[in-house]
Amino acid sequence: MGHVTRPRTTRKVIRTRDLLMAMAFTLAILTVFATTAEAQPACQRCLNGFRFIPSSAIADPFAATSFNNAIGGGSAVNFTVPIRRLNGDTLRSIEGNIGFLLVDIEYQKSITSWLALRVSGGGIGRLGTSIPSLVATGVSAAFGTAFGATVPVFKRPDLLVSAVADFRSNTQYDVDPFGFGEEVADSAYDPEADSGALLRSYPVTRWSLGVRAAWGIAPWVGLSGELEPGGARVNSDNKSLTTYGALVGFDFAKRNAVPIGLTLGYRGQSGSGKTGNIAGGYQTVQVGAYYTGRPNFQIGSDFFFSRIAVASGGPDLDGIQFRLVTRIDF
Repeated sequence: MGHVTRPRTTRKVIRTRDLLMAMAFTLAILTVFATTAEAQPACQRCLNGFRFIPSSAIADPFAATSFNNAIGGGSAVNFTVPIRRLNGDTLRSIEGNIGFLLVDIEYQKSITSWLALRVSGGGIGRLGTSIPSLVATGVSAAFGTAFGATVPVFKRPDLLVSAVADFRSNTQYDVDPFGFGEEVADSAYDPEADSGALLRSYPVTRWSLGVRAAWGIAPWVGLSGELEPGGARVNSDNKSLTTYGALVGFDFAKRNAVPIGLTLGYRGQSGSGKTGNIAGGYQTVQVGAYYTGRPNFQIGSDFFFSRIAVASGGPDLDGIQFRLVTRIDF
């Protein structure tokens, strides 16, 4: 059979059909991308083009839906451990360290443009890292939940101010081997008593009511801060506690296309309730590094250098801490 040559008109129809199919396919692809772009919500944590970077120490004022997680640990150094007899006499003192681990998760839901509610939970465990410090300080752990609300009260393209309220309820567990040994030696141990036993527990509640603000200085730099007066109730004792701090963030993806963000912050606490918070301290300097290449997901690390006030009234401790932090915006 000889080669069949298609008429010129038929070849033109085929070429036209192929061109139309290619144009339709291209149009379909562009439509999908356009629909996806339109379906993506606007950045809820952006001001003046800057997307604010997470911090596990200083909270931001945004009423956005998000999930946050922090896990880490650290050590309180320069701790003086007294070597004592059971009668209370101190023989000598040595230097020791206290280590701790913590985990904290939080979910915040944007109810409306002017209200967001959040719930969080977490725990922390502490113990001495040597036999003398373990015997002298024992072991402690705290577990609890928190509830809070954020209400934006003033907003401009580069500035946001919100009123915030938070309430946290923890249960503190302490193991005091030295105190237990003293009571047994003095025949003062009462198995029915809630205090003074080897293991005891007591409630710790904290509340605060204040303001948080964020300022988008430029698309690559932003500043946020908080001022939250409040109080604490520790084992039936009422104490005052005010938290304040500021954080500056830099997103180098907006300067030279490197998806790395850096943060530098300071948080302070004042009042009689500032003691005993080994996971934070009443003076804390934070340095953070984060990956900022995804629009709705950020992951990074926070490093802390803290001054910690001891509840027993001893000298302040120096704390070093590391946290791995993730945030997912919805």
